[in-house]
Amino acid sequence: MLQKEITLCGKEVTLAYCYATEIAYKDLSDGNIADYIKEAVACIQAETDPDVKHTIYAILACMLAYYQSRGEEAPLTDTDLMNDAKPAELGTAIFTIIGMRMDFYHVPKDEPADTVPSGSAAGSEDKGKN
Repeated sequence: MLQKEITLCGKEVTLAYCYATEIAYKDLSDGNIADYIKEAVACIQAETDPDVKHTIYAILACMLAYYQSRGEEAPLTDTDLMNDAKPAELGTAIFTIIGMRMDFYHVPKDEPADTVPSGSAAGSEDKGKN
């Protein structure tokens, strides 16, 4: 389980990423957190906001994973996040969740999106060009 402390609604909370996070997100949203992460990254790259409802589900899933593993109540509810979270706090949470997921699955941060195998037609065309 990966853990990070952030401030949400003026409170220090701990978010965690593990398989419990993915299950909690599925239970809350009936969707896959990997799909949300892809959407969130695309929105960030397009300089738009990801879906707020799914962002709140992702945050709740990360909080639930951590606090349930300790036998504790999460310090915030969905209502708290909907009414009291600042946009900058949600942004920090999104980046934290994306980073933890990348670390959880050991995805290199600079991994190219599309790689061309050497010896392929596309790879051969570029050889020798500078």
